[in-house]
Amino acid sequence: MVSFGGLVVKSFNTQNPWIILFWRQFFFSITVIIFLLLTYRKNISKLFLQSNLVSILMSFGLSLGFIAFVYSMLNTSVANVNFINTTQVIFLTIFSVIFLKEKINLNTLISIMIAITGVVIIFYNSFIVGDFKGNLIAFSLPLCFAAIVILVKKFPKADLTISGLIASIFVMIFALFRTDTIVISNHDILLALSAGTLQTALPFIFLIIASKYISSSLIGMIMLMEAILGPTWAYLFINDIPSVNVFIGGTFILLGVVSKLYQTFYKEVFYKKI
Repeated sequence: MVSFGGLVVKSFNTQNPWIILFWRQFFFSITVIIFLLLTYRKNISKLFLQSNLVSILMSFGLSLGFIAFVYSMLNTSVANVNFINTTQVIFLTIFSVIFLKEKINLNTLISIMIAITGVVIIFYNSFIVGDFKGNLIAFSLPLCFAAIVILVKKFPKADLTISGLIASIFVMIFALFRTDTIVISNHDILLALSAGTLQTALPFIFLIIASKYISSSLIGMIMLMEAILGPTWAYLFINDIPSVNVFIGGTFILLGVVSKLYQTFYKEVFYKKI
């Protein structure tokens, strides 16, 4: 479902990002509220009251991520956004070293350098084709994701679902101040429903639930599929074709990310055997 996100955003008739964001987050909020009501029932008010600075910080990061996704999709190719977004695994490793004082080995360092090489190639290409702005905005996606994961690791009691809802409401309010109208066509309201519910809210909820039961490397591999499927759907349905340099850069990024995920998976299996 997530892999169709770029295709859906590019299929809107309106090119006003704030109208798209308002309705996308409206349906996201409705879906998350229904989930919270079914899960916590009468205790949902207590969750909001228990929100602290960490929850606010995570909400801020998610807000930037929501906005950056739509803006980047409207200003560059789906492939560029998806490839750049996969570097979240690399930035998570870097942030873990800086903020959690985790150690880094030579193999991990090589993986990071391979992925960074791919990012450099994509940004170099953006100067040629003129989509530097979109790529720069897309670059904030993995940074936001990695920062949020670090906060979750450091403060495991923080509720990411509540942070997601707060972030979504904030984006809706902000969007109202950024656009003169939120009027949308029937065609676009259906796309907004799909984008807010199927491509964003449900995967967001499932990811939070899944993280309690499956390894981080497996989640990473599942999310890696978006980088492959996303550009494929965009090419098949709207003929969104990136340049050869983007595929070369994307290949470097995927090699670096897969290498890092393999190391993480191997380490998890090794420790289980011990």
